Amino acid sequence: MSGSGGGAPLVSVIVLSWNSRRFLEGCLSSVREQTWPNVQLIVVDNASSDGSASYVRAAFPEALVVENPENLGFCAGTNAGLRLAEGVYILFLNPDATLSRTFIEEAIVPFGADARIGMVAGKVTRFGGEILDTAGQILTRGRRIRERGYGEPDHGQFDRPGDVFSVCGAVAFYRRELIESVAINGEFFDEDYFAFGEDLDVAWRARNMSWRCWYQPSALARHYRGGSQTHPAQASWLGRHEMTRRPPAIQAHIIKNRYLTMLKNESAASFVVNLPFILAWDLVLWSWLILFAPRTLPILWGHRGLVRRALDKRRALRALGALRAVPEA
Repeated sequence: MSGSGGGAPLVSVIVLSWNSRRFLEGCLSSVREQTWPNVQLIVVDNASSDGSASYVRAAFPEALVVENPENLGFCAGTNAGLRLAEGVYILFLNPDATLSRTFIEEAIVPFGADARIGMVAGKVTRFGGEILDTAGQILTRGRRIRERGYGEPDHGQFDRPGDVFSVCGAVAFYRRELIESVAINGEFFDEDYFAFGEDLDVAWRARNMSWRCWYQPSALARHYRGGSQTHPAQASWLGRHEMTRRPPAIQAHIIKNRYLTMLKNESAASFVVNLPFILAWDLVLWSWLILFAPRTLPILWGHRGLVRRALDKRRALRALGALRAVPEA
């Protein structure tokens, strides 16, 4: 854990917990056991009712614990931890994820290989180890994020390192310079999102500023997926990454964040080229909403004021030079 580390760069690990007590021992123990010698552990508790904060203080005294007075969501909650991070590199870790002992040691290597690599994704499997959860993310022409290998048996088909579009927010490793360069009004994760889709938004902003995201398969982790949610992700005709059984308020966040992300980051030329694919997916999405989730519609309408804020952020990104076409899947 943290210390001089023999000159090794400090890595800050930020874990956001919301009623995640049952996962914290495994998650935080995997951070404590890292072979990397210089680690700062920050645990942010979003007003849990299961004793998470007191447990962490007792069982992991090396952790810096931040207790938010209410559930601020993933974005604002995690930003609160980020403000206390001192590391040269920042690892955001879901409480329902665990790291192999050498995760940081392996994942940090690409940062030293190329100064433009600002994000690193590892190979993440489910807890059994045989099924893939994510091998980095790609962006489809319909502007959906896809986890490479999601739900597939791991036969080594993703054992080659290389560029990917984005890193899954469950186990997301960033260079501090990237975080500082893409922040808008002091926010790395856009707090208008509350939760869901913030990893795509950050990556899109970063790639528009010529940062790269690298997949490092030797950096291994495991993820329960949906551990902090009442209704985990379900496969359905709508798509296996959509939260079709989540409460309407959460469905509304997922959907409105799709449009906020495009409003902020998509170039006009790229939008026109990809419009048929975007509309095809929107037809599926809105048909499902109207037929099967009508209670979500008034909640979405209540978020309409965020459109103006997204356009303001788009102008801020344009001033930073962070708005251009991005490679397609």
